[in-house]
Amino acid sequence: MTAAIRQCTSDDAGLIRALGITTFRDTFAADNSRENMEDYLRHSFSPELVKSQLSEPESVFLLASVDGTPAAYMQLNTGKAQTEQFGDTSMEIERLYVLSDFKRQGLGTRLVNQAFKRARNQSLSKIWLGVWEHNDPAQRFYQTMGFKRTGEHTFILGTDIQTDWIMTTVVI
Repeated sequence: MTAAIRQCTSDDAGLIRALGITTFRDTFAADNSRENMEDYLRHSFSPELVKSQLSEPESVFLLASVDGTPAAYMQLNTGKAQTEQFGDTSMEIERLYVLSDFKRQGLGTRLVNQAFKRARNQSLSKIWLGVWEHNDPAQRFYQTMGFKRTGEHTFILGTDIQTDWIMTTVVI
């Protein structure tokens, strides 16, 4: 297996949108109503929104491919692009999703390590993220990467108001 990670451009909007829809549905559809999932996917992965996010100067999308096949992606936000304002010394991992066929192959670890590298290069002191309170596998993964639960915030999926844990770590 040869894995490669590259930064996305606006030309990748269709690919990121497709990966986002597939991975989000695969991860959360079994635990949410079809109506709420479709509403969320329609709005959160609209072509216009994805293209706008890709052109946001304080957001970066990284794509992980395995043997040339897109397998995972991560969205990093700094400054005002963060979904919660943790200040100019913080970076948010807004999205980190891996296609089912590529899970447990180290892609998530490689992507998070890229976040640490980018945070260090920007002299940032903290990385934070939100993870659904019922997503135990993701919580365990982030804990192994040094993240700790430090709070919570609301996540709206269609008409369902859910709770995400905020997890943070210090950049060393």
